[in-house]
Amino acid sequence: MKTLFHMQKRTAIFAILAALLLSGIQTSSFAAPNTKFSMEVPSYPGQSKLQVGAENSSVKKVQAALIELGYAVSSANGKYGPSTTKAISQFYKDLGDSDDGTSIGPVGWKRLFTALDEQRADEEAAQQTEASQPIIIDPAAAQVVADLASAVIDRSKKTKVVKLSRAKKKVVALYVGDITLSKDVKLYKSARELIPFEVWRNSAFARYITMKESHRNCKAIGRSGKYRGRWQMSPQFWKTYGGKAFASKPDKASCQDQDLVAYRGWVVRGWAPWAY
Repeated sequence: MKTLFHMQKRTAIFAILAALLLSGIQTSSFAAPNTKFSMEVPSYPGQSKLQVGAENSSVKKVQAALIELGYAVSSANGKYGPSTTKAISQFYKDLGDSDDGTSIGPVGWKRLFTALDEQRADEEAAQQTEASQPIIIDPAAAQVVADLASAVIDRSKKTKVVKLSRAKKKVVALYVGDITLSKDVKLYKSARELIPFEVWRNSAFARYITMKESHRNCKAIGRSGKYRGRWQMSPQFWKTYGGKAFASKPDKASCQDQDLVAYRGWVVRGWAPWAY
């Protein structure tokens, strides 16, 4: 009886989500955002201008970049002092490196402004995707889904969650209310299994991820050649979640087949494969 009860609950959840999807498709625009990515990095001014004690416009540029990326710099005053040193050290740490932050070499300079450019591009993509969000969720219906789902979710095993950087937290904050980012869905596979494929595929955050990864281009191939398709899936990911049944490589499969393989991976691992 308990199993039958849970099946009935799951059926009700799917029905409500399907209704939400249909209403969203009928009332929303699916136009692809026109996002431009510029990866221009300012010319490196030399290490003598970028070390503790220096005071110049180049230090001011670094401070402004750090502040925009979310690091705790007192102000962009052009003075390379303690707060700037600490922020640079933390920036390197977030990249997986170790540095005391007392100076910035050409590699660190490039990585800082590349990170800033990527954050701006991410935020632009997020804002454009949010503006054309394809699913409109009625709060009352969403609460019904949440109440029903709470009764069937297996909370015995949590999904490993990615620790987000400040920049990524800012992006996620733009998607408050997205069903794929709810607490239970992030933490439990059984909660993700309740989200139908079409609802997941047309969620605002899924559209954001594909914009960020490939501009939603199903034929996209990363610079290394390893990551391919709309979701920039690796060969291992493609194989693990059944992609080989469709094509040898993601970019050789249809867009819908790519979405289905990505969905299977998402059900098992959440947004972790895409570092969210």
